Amino acid sequence: MAKLGRRRGFVSWFVEPYKQVRLGLAFLLVNFLFSFLFVGVFGYYVWDMYQAVASYFQLTTGESAVAMGKFAVPLAIGGALIVAFVLSTILVSVKFTHEIYGPLVSINRYLDDMLSGLKPTPIKLRDSDQLQDLANKLNSLAERVQGSQRAGTMIAIYRYLDELKDGKKPPPLQLRDADQLTDLAAKLNELAAKLP
Repeated sequence: MAKLGRRRGFVSWFVEPYKQVRLGLAFLLVNFLFSFLFVGVFGYYVWDMYQAVASYFQLTTGESAVAMGKFAVPLAIGGALIVAFVLSTILVSVKFTHEIYGPLVSINRYLDDMLSGLKPTPIKLRDSDQLQDLANKLNSLAERVQGSQRAGTMIAIYRYLDELKDGKKPPPLQLRDADQLTDLAAKLNELAAKLP
């Protein structure tokens, strides 16, 4: 798989676009729900106050327009604040999910390598990423697993050599494909086949 260059700007925040956008849409839905409730309740009371002022003071059409203009400014500012709130929440959710999904992609790739028997490259996360402790623990675990696999491989090789030394005919050494000592095992099997 060819490595892609590092993306820059807002597009680089999308590591898992479907999951991040889905989470962002959930935030957006909650924001819109409460924004509409806020606008509905606040708008109703502003309209009710306007009606009360217009009927109490028996405003003419021109005076009603001036009074409505006075109410329009707070309504416009409130609407702009709601739009800013919704947009900033979406941006924060995308940025935060970027800091989680980015490491998850690296961790999944790392675990796939481990499960297939390959030596995984250590997980390297950005300083701003979440899940730093998990990545460090997985790196430590991989080092331990690889150390124990090497020890297990060496035990099998020593046992094979001991049987050859004692004049026995041991079955051929079989190591995992990803083992670093498969070449040595193949040469020992060839040597054992040539022994009388």
